[in-house]
Amino acid sequence: MKMEIKALLDFVGDPQYREDAELGWQQRFRKTVMLLPWALGVALLLALLIGGLDALGPWKLDEHAIQLLLETYPASYIFILATLVAPIIEEFLFRGPLLFFRASRFFKAAFWGLTTLFALVHLGNFPGLSDHWFLAPLLISPPFSLGIFLGFIRVRFGLLYAILFHAGYNAILIGPALFLFPAG
Repeated sequence: MKMEIKALLDFVGDPQYREDAELGWQQRFRKTVMLLPWALGVALLLALLIGGLDALGPWKLDEHAIQLLLETYPASYIFILATLVAPIIEEFLFRGPLLFFRASRFFKAAFWGLTTLFALVHLGNFPGLSDHWFLAPLLISPPFSLGIFLGFIRVRFGLLYAILFHAGYNAILIGPALFLFPAG
């Protein structure tokens, strides 16, 4: 596992398209699953930072688009959207194009651009952000870090593994919140 974290950190420092072609699907799947607790840990740390900042400031950061969806749709519907539909669409949109840059000197720019765009799209999850736009970099830090993990997995193991990772990540983060803390 230490080797995968080191490879991830090396990738962050110098993103390059290098697939682990010699690995079988079981090894790719295992390595993908082993990275999931690390991504969740980073997300938890960032969420704690955001929560601490929220407690200190006059803003209200706890409003989230999922709350609005829960007022209209059942939790099971949102869970399917978050764990099946969104990972497939987002991975094709934000990690799929990396294939076109694999042999390009613009791969780094494409990777960081798509990762940033992925994070920015998630600003839509915060409906009351317009009054506190300066908090946007902090609020998109969890999806930005997720985008780094997803890009690394996509490049090393393939798009399918990025989709599976994204689905698992969303299921672990969103699932309990949907079913344990319903709207209202």
